[in-house]
Amino acid sequence: MSREDQVPAASLGGRVVVSAQLLFLTVYLVGSFGVLLVAALHTGDFSAVLDPRLERLGDPKDSLPPAGPDSVWNPLVWVFGISRVVAMFVYPLAFLTLILGVASLIRTWRTGDRKAFGWLVISTGVWFALATLALTPYGTQLHGWLLD
Repeated sequence: MSREDQVPAASLGGRVVVSAQLLFLTVYLVGSFGVLLVAALHTGDFSAVLDPRLERLGDPKDSLPPAGPDSVWNPLVWVFGISRVVAMFVYPLAFLTLILGVASLIRTWRTGDRKAFGWLVISTGVWFALATLALTPYGTQLHGWLLD
């Protein structure tokens, strides 16, 4: 193994944080915008994607695969169900990912791992943008619709 291929133990934490941020980002996007798109397809009101309300889209649970004893083995129930639960906790999740991202940015800057630092900048920036979107009127409306 060459010297460039070796990852310093100190920067391994930064790579773990990037992986966790990207995993939670994927789960959040499926749980919020994925459910929103499925609901818009279910109702046929595609303009409701820009204005998610109960009056336009109905209850988010109505557009998802039904949960019940027959759906235990249906992977869509698990994927959308778990993702929707994660999307409901967007505010603490965004706060946690931002704090971990900034702490890991500082740590990887000190160790000099450029690759991990670059990915951390991107993933932490995406979570910052997502947290900002969640605090806008559209984000609070989407979050309120998901909670119903």
